[in-house]
Amino acid sequence: MHRRAVKRAGDRVLEVAAKRFYSEGIRAVGVEAIVKEAEVAKISLYRRFASKDDLIVAYLQRRNADYWRTVDEVIGKDEGDPRAQLRALIAHLASRTSMPGYRGCPFVKFAAEFPETAHPGHEVVRANKSEMRRRLIGLVGAMGARRPSQLADALFLLIEGAYSSSQTLGGRDGPARSLLHAAENLIASHLSA
Repeated sequence: MHRRAVKRAGDRVLEVAAKRFYSEGIRAVGVEAIVKEAEVAKISLYRRFASKDDLIVAYLQRRNADYWRTVDEVIGKDEGDPRAQLRALIAHLASRTSMPGYRGCPFVKFAAEFPETAHPGHEVVRANKSEMRRRLIGLVGAMGARRPSQLADALFLLIEGAYSSSQTLGGRDGPARSLLHAAENLIASHLSA
């Protein structure tokens, strides 16, 4: 029974940390605020996470797993049709970046807050961004693009630009809402070349 209670406390800590890290920034949220909102003793946090850095990594790992689960659901509907899969992915990201309450890419936000690449969270961020690039290369390659890496990198930059511009110029009225249109034009130009 005691182990189960500790796990639930650790889960509450991670849920509160994830919500607050995303909405307020990781450095701005202290351990004291997290345990207070999670209604657990500080020892409960340290039983599951040896340090705040471990909590940050767990937060990023959860965001990464959730992200790819959602992407797999979005593109899974068009199995066998890479162009439709790519369109579905980009439409999803365009919609996501223009939603009210969207606070930006958590991986980009982390990298901005923690520029020192020795932080263990950077491994999760690199893995997430590398996986997106790998998947883009695979999709455009399956579509018959002559230079799949070049097209994938251009699409990657469009996506990253949507993440960023949604925070600086707004998602609903800013350039992020044009992500799908820009991507489709880029894809068409590469495929017709």
